[in-house]
Amino acid sequence: MTEIPADRRSRGRGTLTRIIWIAWLAAMIATALGFTAAWIPLFDLINDVRPFAVAAPLVLFLAAASLREGPLIRPTASLALLQVGLLLLPWGRAADRAPSAPPALRLVTFDIGAGNDRFDDIADFILTAGADVVLLQDVSCGAVDRLIPKLKPIFANAMVSAIDCDGQALLAKRPWVVGGQVTTAARKPLMVWARFQWEKQMFVLTGAHLASPLAPTEQAADVARLQSQLASQGASHIVAGNFNLTPFAWKFAQLQNSGLGQHTTYLATWSARWPLPLLLPDNVLSTDNIASVRITTGPALGSDHLPLIADVTFVK
Repeated sequence: MTEIPADRRSRGRGTLTRIIWIAWLAAMIATALGFTAAWIPLFDLINDVRPFAVAAPLVLFLAAASLREGPLIRPTASLALLQVGLLLLPWGRAADRAPSAPPALRLVTFDIGAGNDRFDDIADFILTAGADVVLLQDVSCGAVDRLIPKLKPIFANAMVSAIDCDGQALLAKRPWVVGGQVTTAARKPLMVWARFQWEKQMFVLTGAHLASPLAPTEQAADVARLQSQLASQGASHIVAGNFNLTPFAWKFAQLQNSGLGQHTTYLATWSARWPLPLLLPDNVLSTDNIASVRITTGPALGSDHLPLIADVTFVK
């Protein structure tokens, strides 16, 4: 076997060390840019993909450790620990859990997806899920004509808005006290909502469908409108739908700062077309008087999103 000359090994080691330093610097810059999302919404995309951002510093740390480069191990380890901490941060802001409590309400939320016509399958899933209330996003004109009529015999109370064949629906087995919707020029509607009296508990259920993360300024405005709407509707809330945000985004943190804890901390729902969904744009959030009993995903039903099934209970 031919031995690699020492000087060649040294040059290769030096080249690899420089590559790791450059990659570390790029990762540091990207992390720093993520912290500017409050002022530049575009950079919230960096925070959105936090699970993937964690992988790079870990690889750099392992590479530095294998080279036994002390000056390189410390900064790569620090960056890896920072990213892992940011990844775990949503865990500390999750909704209260009461896994042994009997559910007071079962909620299903589902982004049907544009062009999805599997209405029979969707109806069968919803009708057998045992839901008390259902929130649907991306409700097309076809869904209004072919899906909603299949659900109305069970969910007699229905608020359906499909302006421009791209809307939302709120369906419930029980009547609500009052309800409405919020529309914008771009989101018709941005949200639908209803106030319920449920087992001595008054709360507002809001279904939301925020702008795409590729329209970050519009998305930031949607988050502000949602916060304003919630602040005007009392203190007890359940908010669910397609937020187009993951729990790692700065804009998502603003919703948590409004007093909302997420029930779906690390439950991926997108893309349902992949063998394993990896992103978390769909969420159920609530104020701290509403605890999570359990939350699961439903089957793939022709959409990019998986449906969410949330059992919740009232604790105060």
